[in-house]
Amino acid sequence: MAPSTPEFRTINGSLLLSPEEKDILVASEAHDQGTVVAQIFSGIFFAGVAGWLTVSNGTKLAFVQKAALEKRLTVCCFFSTYVSFFSAFFNFFQLTSVDDVLLTAGGNFTLDLARPIEWIMTCPLMQLSLVIMGGAKLPEYRRLLMPSFSASILSLGTAGAFFGDKIFAVKAVAFLLGCVLFVAMVYFNRLQVIEYSNGQEGLLTGDSEYRKATNLLIATWAPFPLWYIVSPEGLGLVTNTLVIALGWAFLNIVAKFSFIFYIQRIKDMYCNRLKTKRE
Repeated sequence: MAPSTPEFRTINGSLLLSPEEKDILVASEAHDQGTVVAQIFSGIFFAGVAGWLTVSNGTKLAFVQKAALEKRLTVCCFFSTYVSFFSAFFNFFQLTSVDDVLLTAGGNFTLDLARPIEWIMTCPLMQLSLVIMGGAKLPEYRRLLMPSFSASILSLGTAGAFFGDKIFAVKAVAFLLGCVLFVAMVYFNRLQVIEYSNGQEGLLTGDSEYRKATNLLIATWAPFPLWYIVSPEGLGLVTNTLVIALGWAFLNIVAKFSFIFYIQRIKDMYCNRLKTKRE
């Protein structure tokens, strides 16, 4: 015989609990909170260990940037592997309720915090790939500057969604600052194309693979602020949860897949050319 489901007494819609039932409820909530804290702590700890091992045992980026193109492209493909791994992990993490945050300004929209965290963890690596691919022709400080642009833009968007949930001015200022940083980032992307080609190319002229990779990244990142505006994290013009989720997923997949596969294609073509010359 199946156990009967307990029925709680109510008065005016409020639960009436006995002292024993209150103790059970408090213990259950404490267990859930403890589990969440343990999961978050473990995740941060192991991610930190993985990052430390990668830095400690990997080749220094200062050396890689000055290495041959084959080595630089191989490292860029390793970055793509990390981007894919982190993206998969955080997308699966979004299936849980641990990262759910309620935004009231967009019509009580639940934000999956794992999504912006995923972007902050992965998008800077894509900018770093362009710097490494550019080689010694690019200044070394770009290895820090370009990923910082990406991380700062995404952090401003996330902060605007949180702290601007009830104060629109905060959201507007964060968005405008993010746009300014995005323009600055594109300016340096353009400068890198010029430096890589010794002044022969720009964003709109030239035919090198480096220029195409740069334009591909800019073109696939540009729609994100537009979708941010119409989403509940921005102005809330679109409130359908399914449409919002599909929109973010589509933009994320297109941006990362196109860049990752194009970098891999550049590496494969270059290695094939080297193999042909050696034969």
